[in-house]
Amino acid sequence: MKTANTLILIAAFLLASCKQTEAPKTPLARVDNETLTLEYVQSMLDSDSTPSHAQLQEYTQRWIVNELLYREAIRRSIDNSEELKSRVESARRQLVVNALLDDVINRSTSVESASENVAAYYNTHKNEFSLPTDVALLSFALFRDREAANTFRTKVLRGTSWNDALEQLQNNPQQAPSLVARIDSSYFTSSTLFPPELWRVASASQRTEPSFAIRTDDGFYCLIVWKFLRQGQLADIEYVEKEIRGRLAIDHRRQAVDSLLENLRARHVVEVFISSLPPDGARTKE
Repeated sequence: MKTANTLILIAAFLLASCKQTEAPKTPLARVDNETLTLEYVQSMLDSDSTPSHAQLQEYTQRWIVNELLYREAIRRSIDNSEELKSRVESARRQLVVNALLDDVINRSTSVESASENVAAYYNTHKNEFSLPTDVALLSFALFRDREAANTFRTKVLRGTSWNDALEQLQNNPQQAPSLVARIDSSYFTSSTLFPPELWRVASASQRTEPSFAIRTDDGFYCLIVWKFLRQGQLADIEYVEKEIRGRLAIDHRRQAVDSLLENLRARHVVEVFISSLPPDGARTKE
């Protein structure tokens, strides 16, 4: 008996200890015996940032309305209706199926398409990659003053490669502060290149050489156009690579789901009786 009492005391002590270590919740609202807490709202909003006061107010009011309506539905025994049970079961089944498909898709897309697959797709679908607008492949550098931009331009015109000239500038403690930013070999359209002065210069460029210093509100730009493709021309594979990888991922997912269904059909007995039904007209007369 003494041993039993000792065990009960130990269990009670452990239970009390667990309750003491549990972090207190911050209540936001209560309907009867149900409490909405700040911690619950944060978990439901699925955001790294703290929800604003307005977000908390909106969520709390919506929760109160739903809680009141739910309690009234329970009072009227609506939760026990056969129709509702059928709809809940249908929703549950669909959620389970969606979870399975998510698992299959996540497993099938864990490995990114190889570069040779991207190239093969590009070569067999070239007619689908005509450019809808002009595209420029270019590099540019932004300088604090015109003199720095002109000095850089002169060095490139005299034979130093664009990248080497930038590296030399950045490695020079006296000249490095004059360089504000740089972009190397990127694709742009008139709607993605800012400030707009840069596109005017890029679209008018006739040779692969550094531009004159372009004055803007940000400073002085110097750019070089490596390639300019007109609307209707075939896009470079590098320009459409992201789109191709997206298409390949979709194809891969579809193949994974088709393969799963094929295996499942082989493991289960599937019978279809719809062909035995009378035509629509005959069924309407009945």
